[in-house]
Amino acid sequence: MKIHLTQNFTTMVKGHAKTKSYIHRLKIIEAPTCSCGSGDQTTDHLLFECDLLNKEGDILKLSVVKTNVWPTSKSELIRKYYKEFTKFINEIPFDELKVA
Repeated sequence: MKIHLTQNFTTMVKGHAKTKSYIHRLKIIEAPTCSCGSGDQTTDHLLFECDLLNKEGDILKLSVVKTNVWPTSKSELIRKYYKEFTKFINEIPFDELKVA
């Protein structure tokens, strides 16, 4: 399988760049809290918990639970559900999530 690396893909896999948690670690913003208000905006939060991404997350989750358990690891998502995982990643409006 050939993995197409994008900035969003790298962000979700490595936890760098576009999340409030990462930007907060660099002391660029005061708080890492997600715009949804229910936790720090980490990649795991966006993937498994964020209310702002329910629609996108539910589509990914339904793909996974057909043959596996949810939540699953990012490595499992890449290995077995790459197409669905990248679709989820590409639909995350990172610029909008940084507001508030």
